[in-house]
Amino acid sequence: MKRKAFFISMLMPIFMLSLPSSFAQDSSQWKLPDGATARLGKGSIIDITYAPDGMHFAVVSTIGIWLYDAHTYKETALLTGHTWEEDSVIAFSPDGKTLASASWDDPVRLWDVYTGQLRVTLTGYVNNVKALVFSPDGETLAIANANEILLWDAETGAQQMVLEGHTGSVKAITFVQDGSRLVSASWDGTMRVWDVLRGQHKSFDVKLNKYADVMFSPDGKVLAMVHRNIGKIELWETDTGQFLRTFTTAESVDAIAFLPDGKMLASSGGGPDYLIELWNAQTSERLATFTGHTWIVDTIAFSPDGKTLISGGWNDTIKVWDVETGESRVTLRGHLGWAGVVAFSPDGHTLASGSSPHTIQLWDMDSQRYKTTLEAYAFEVWGLIFSPDGQLLVSGSTEEVLIWGVHTGELHARYQNWYGAIAFSPDGETLASGRFDGTIKLWNVNTIQNWKAVQSSAVLDAHNGGYDSLAYSPDGKILASAGREGTAYRKGTILFWDVSTAQLKTTISGHEEPITALAFSPDGRTLASASWDDTIRLWDTETNMLRQVLSGHTEGVTSIAFSPDGKTLASSGGGGTVRLWDAHTGRNRTIFRGHQYEVNSVAYSPDGKILASAGGEGTILLWQTESEVAEDVNGDGNVNIDDLRFVADHLGYVGEGNVADVNGDAVVNILDLVAVAKAIKQIDPANPMLQ
Repeated sequence: MKRKAFFISMLMPIFMLSLPSSFAQDSSQWKLPDGATARLGKGSIIDITYAPDGMHFAVVSTIGIWLYDAHTYKETALLTGHTWEEDSVIAFSPDGKTLASASWDDPVRLWDVYTGQLRVTLTGYVNNVKALVFSPDGETLAIANANEILLWDAETGAQQMVLEGHTGSVKAITFVQDGSRLVSASWDGTMRVWDVLRGQHKSFDVKLNKYADVMFSPDGKVLAMVHRNIGKIELWETDTGQFLRTFTTAESVDAIAFLPDGKMLASSGGGPDYLIELWNAQTSERLATFTGHTWIVDTIAFSPDGKTLISGGWNDTIKVWDVETGESRVTLRGHLGWAGVVAFSPDGHTLASGSSPHTIQLWDMDSQRYKTTLEAYAFEVWGLIFSPDGQLLVSGSTEEVLIWGVHTGELHARYQNWYGAIAFSPDGETLASGRFDGTIKLWNVNTIQNWKAVQSSAVLDAHNGGYDSLAYSPDGKILASAGREGTAYRKGTILFWDVSTAQLKTTISGHEEPITALAFSPDGRTLASASWDDTIRLWDTETNMLRQVLSGHTEGVTSIAFSPDGKTLASSGGGGTVRLWDAHTGRNRTIFRGHQYEVNSVAYSPDGKILASAGGEGTILLWQTESEVAEDVNGDGNVNIDDLRFVADHLGYVGEGNVADVNGDAVVNILDLVAVAKAIKQIDPANPMLQ
């Protein structure tokens, strides 16, 4: 035992010297789940808030709170722990040093902004938090919780007072003057002004629409009520409860923000132009219009000095605007709206991901960083495939099929009313695509710009409905299709087509619910099918007989992919897991957990060393595949301190075949300990055992 501990302790300084100095600074490595090597994307944007001291701004996403340096626009921390939903809320303390956060099913948490550490967790109440605000002195935190307002000591986390009186959920709160008064607005249609010291209040009827959004001006003197769909903003005076004025925007309103002095109001919306409009809050005059977003802008925030406006949209972008000139200074990317599909280029240097709304991201896999975005027009991109030569990228959706030049980003062809099920023939000469009416057409890639079919008879029709999946056999002779509607859809039927004759060859069935994905093994002897019935079925392609049923997923199986060597089948599910199966025995080798929502797609890199998965929370996780994890010496599917202990227990062994011999030099020594420690550090850079 002493020998083992000695070697592990001696290993740490050697290991730390072997790491590049910039490694720990890469945000793609922060707080990764076990087994993951990197995260691409930062989750869908929920909210953006500036710190009062102007040093930071916070972006609430579906995976956590990202803190950014407001001057360099670099990430400084990722705060995790909540279950993030659209109604999650945050608030900075007046000095900008503390951040309060809440989500629908979690207690309120107070974070140290400069260290990223959790300071206090507030417990002891039923949580339905809609708003948070600090008192001007920062000593008190007010929480709008259901129809009550709770006051807490921000330093100790002790509850101070409960303000009761509203009969509906409290939607907005703010302190006014020196903090002795607090104003609240509720679904019950009233605005109340509270004497915080006495717990008393006076009430005004403001005709608050239950479905309207509300916000107070920074000084607490004005209440803004936003009617999203009709593009109307109403202002009310909080001291008297009197109606002030109405703004009618050019489009629907999705977000508003007050200038810190309350004299200017910004609004953003949807519609065809996705505008941000600046208004004189005292006269209703439109002062300026900012354009540049290509999808809905649903959160905006002014900097404390009023010179900068930050906006966040569904299409993965954050824009930083100069308020005076209306120019966009900086565009920050990475917050994906929804990751629906991933695909590797044949050379493995590029990963393509499709997300909503209507974007395709290309990632450099050598640096594991974002490269560029292709605008895909359709709301959700859920089909992506590279041509075998890597020159073309095809995207599919519920609306259209698009053909892109990979190196130029040029859109070569666009064909509407064709479904997202797409597949390239192994020789790269033919593209198969499905249509809502149940037909599959084979396109000549050499004349793809003209969308010329290989021949007029190359139209496959039998489903009487659309398609969820198409897959070519490795020899290119068979095209397998899975139905989306009609009789075949309900039965979960797979059709085998003879490509040379365009005739239906075989029909097989067995799934109890619709089929979501198909994949041939590299040797062509097995076809795997995935279904909403939570199973994966392996079919013998020579006999068309069912070979095995793989069970374990919940909420449906969404995607499957064979490893390049054919030994492993990867799958993803609606339950948020990625699973690795032994393709021959059907044994479930590994379960990867880390996505917050459903996992929509999995794809292997061409060399089989990386498995990518796309999640509904707006991230892509890169996993180290089992065949490459030599450092998992105890075979439990994770690389952690237990593997270090295992190697330490076998120090000094000589000979071939020892699993503790990580580097394969026929001896178990300090070099094997270093290799395991490096793997642990890559999986969890913050591991205290390796600091």
